[in-house]
Amino acid sequence: MAVLGAALMALLLRSLPSARSSPRSACAVPTDDRFDCGPERLLARAGCEARGCCYAPSGPGGGGPPWCFFPRGYRSYRADNVTATAEGYTARLRRVVPSFLPADVGTLRLDVALETESRLRFTLRDPARQRYEVPVAAPRKNTRGADALYGVRILRDPFGIVVFRQPDGRVLIDTSVAPLFFADQFLQISTSLPSRFVSGLGERLTPLILDTAWTKVTLWNRDMAPAPQVNLYGSHPFYLALEDGGSAHGVFLLNSNAMDVLLQPSPALTWRTTGGILDFFIFLGPDPQSVVRQYLDVVGLPFMPPYWALGFHLCRWGYSSSTITRQAAANMSAGRFPLDVQWNDLDYMDAKRDFTFNKETFRDYPDMVHDFHQRGLRYVMIVDPGISSSGPPGTYRPFDDGLKRGVFIRNASGQPLIGKV
Repeated sequence: MAVLGAALMALLLRSLPSARSSPRSACAVPTDDRFDCGPERLLARAGCEARGCCYAPSGPGGGGPPWCFFPRGYRSYRADNVTATAEGYTARLRRVVPSFLPADVGTLRLDVALETESRLRFTLRDPARQRYEVPVAAPRKNTRGADALYGVRILRDPFGIVVFRQPDGRVLIDTSVAPLFFADQFLQISTSLPSRFVSGLGERLTPLILDTAWTKVTLWNRDMAPAPQVNLYGSHPFYLALEDGGSAHGVFLLNSNAMDVLLQPSPALTWRTTGGILDFFIFLGPDPQSVVRQYLDVVGLPFMPPYWALGFHLCRWGYSSSTITRQAAANMSAGRFPLDVQWNDLDYMDAKRDFTFNKETFRDYPDMVHDFHQRGLRYVMIVDPGISSSGPPGTYRPFDDGLKRGVFIRNASGQPLIGKV
């Protein structure tokens, strides 16, 4: 189940108090262009139409075209007081009709920063209440010049922002294709895509080109072995899109909350996240390599690994003793397989406690590491980011010292947060 499903189940149960069925003409939306009006569950006709949406069952439901979808012209926010600034534009967004979400934010602030000739940024936030923002010091520039690769239009009612490529006018971003939602624990914004050739939205085991046939991508860090179509260790809310003619652009959402990203055949893309703000960077390339360089200007360059880290590594869970670990490395040499780095997983620890080793199964642990070094091997021990709290007081110094220093994350009652690795 997608990570948002359970969270939204309790949130999206309130219907519009005065919703009416949409006119039939407004519901004449091609199947591929339909945006889901029931993101948390499969709505029946009554629940769908209570939200002012269109109901047209097609296929098995769940994973294909939505049965309940927004009609054309579904109103959400209106842009007022659009004003030019030194950096770009600002506007106030006012919700014109209540949504079906609890804790709707009625007024938003839009800021558009035309940062460089190939990069722009726009943010949507609640001006009356501080919400969590990712503490990344993204560079602030305003060196757009006269030869920018993009132009921007702000649509007033319903609100939308359109980004197009100069000089040919090709539309790259158009958020007016579906309504904007901004509530306490649910934010949603959609955009058209210039083609179906989209990559990114890691970390997942997928083909390089993502499937836009009603694909849901969940971004929520998860420690598991790679398997098709499931979320893995990292979250990278960035995509790169190829355009007709070979140009490319990228879009990065600076938001660290749990989120779903939906791709549909129109082609279009919908972002859904459980909190924070909507903070987008758009990179105009115009080629894929330039898009990646512009993205790295914002998020930072990858670290430079030591030379030996690029060599041959041997690692797995299950080397349950120093004898077995030594034998694994010896087998590599006997088979004339290259080996630069030998690893151990948590097997070496005493009761899975960081900064310890098992004095029985790894009794010669220091000698083993020394022998590897003498052979020219590097050695890596895995250390988990969790400190064991299960032992009696005074039996595990890292936990005792951490309590004294107050270094642990605390829960709502002020006690150390107990999790599970």
